[in-house]
Amino acid sequence: MIRYFFSLIFIISSAFAHPHTFIEVFPTITVKDNKTQSIHFKWMLDEMTSSVLIIEFDQNGDGKINKQENKYAYENFFSTLVDYNFYTDIKIKDKTQVFPKPINFQTTIENNRVCYSFDIKKQYNIKDLKFDFGDSDFFVAMVLKDEFPKITGAKAKVSELDNDFYFGYRLEIK
Repeated sequence: MIRYFFSLIFIISSAFAHPHTFIEVFPTITVKDNKTQSIHFKWMLDEMTSSVLIIEFDQNGDGKINKQENKYAYENFFSTLVDYNFYTDIKIKDKTQVFPKPINFQTTIENNRVCYSFDIKKQYNIKDLKFDFGDSDFFVAMVLKDEFPKITGAKAKVSELDNDFYFGYRLEIK
């Protein structure tokens, strides 16, 4: 009987999942002639997650991520996020696009926080272009504040998304 009670508690508590990792998103986008010329994302992970990852990534303990350590972070952690669309839906006219393969990936440690930086090479027409950040499994919270995006050649609007059971953020390029 006790076993069933604890199983029930586990099932109920799983239904009320919450984020385990918080990632601040810093997009830098350059627009020319109504097309994106460059798209760069920097993710800054929260302190708790970073403390664990720094031990995992910084294998020589020098406080920096070298080329070999960066490759390890990419192959074992970042690249697996393809299954989650990198927590980013790129939408044109509200139709989700296939997330292009990130390039120029770099892991750094800044103020004891792990940062992932990467570029998207694909160009997009900015008419009806939106970036939605969030995790439908609610294990990762993507955070985008008004002051985070740096947009050149166009205007941007940041808004919160309420997706019924998880929250996210939208960046619209206009």
